[in-house]
Amino acid sequence: MKPSLLLLLVGFYFTAPAQMKDGDSSFASLFAFSSFAQSQKEDGEFHLEKEYKINSTGQLRLHCSDAKVTIKGSSRSTAHVKIDRIVESKGFIFGEREFTVDIQEINGNLDIKERSQGSVGMIGYYHVKYTIVIEVPEGISLDVNGDDGDYTLTSINGKIDVSLDDADVQLFSCKGNDFRFRLDDGDIRMDQGRGNLEIDGDDSDIEIRNANFTNVVADVDDGDFVIETTLADNGKYSIDAQDGLISFTVRSGGGTFDVRHDDSRVTAENGFVLQDKTESRTRFELPNGKAQVDLRADDARVKLTRL
Repeated sequence: MKPSLLLLLVGFYFTAPAQMKDGDSSFASLFAFSSFAQSQKEDGEFHLEKEYKINSTGQLRLHCSDAKVTIKGSSRSTAHVKIDRIVESKGFIFGEREFTVDIQEINGNLDIKERSQGSVGMIGYYHVKYTIVIEVPEGISLDVNGDDGDYTLTSINGKIDVSLDDADVQLFSCKGNDFRFRLDDGDIRMDQGRGNLEIDGDDSDIEIRNANFTNVVADVDDGDFVIETTLADNGKYSIDAQDGLISFTVRSGGGTFDVRHDDSRVTAENGFVLQDKTESRTRFELPNGKAQVDLRADDARVKLTRL
């Protein structure tokens, strides 16, 4: 219904209320709807671009929702933050929401936190374009907490701790030695990695290439876990997956592979030696190393190979 028609009907209500009968509830509802729709506010735009202080080995803490986030490290000495949020809408808006971002410099660290209050409903078209682009010193650490969206991290060489709900994260050239991820219905892509890796994912696909991890702890429910890493002699690698695939490729090193499985298919190639096999457990040895690799597969396929 066009706004002009609504205004016409409202005008009729004021000029001829005596003609309404007690049972004309639909007309009264229409009037209430019209008044409500005109009394609400539409989300506005938000733009910010500014330089902030941060130590070269400080921490960037980011809390946001439903944004496309890009964080890039370089030889710079400050943090450059650019945030743009644009709302496009056509039709009637119900409700009201206030949006702002708090940014604080604290003891060499930088905190960025989105604050949003209220809610907005829509009859018609409603779209939010929300981007966050941050440039920081490459030696910083990250603590990211987000709900929905896409995250791209490049050349961040400190500790990376990411907690996301229904979001994807990609890492390029991140040379730190401590990576921790918690995801619900999101994917992870890494082109390298080293040190420690911890992943807790639900309905997540994980793909990690060219890695040199010494310790891996991963729990993935209903997703694929694909990893390519060297093995450290004193390293421990524990992966638990359900209803998906565990693909473990050894770049160098060796050790013991203990696979516990339930209704799973286990294959190994390129140097793996079968030591023991039962209905629920298969054990392999890979020469030239003493690493301990424990894999748990429940209705998941397991593929072991060496480059």
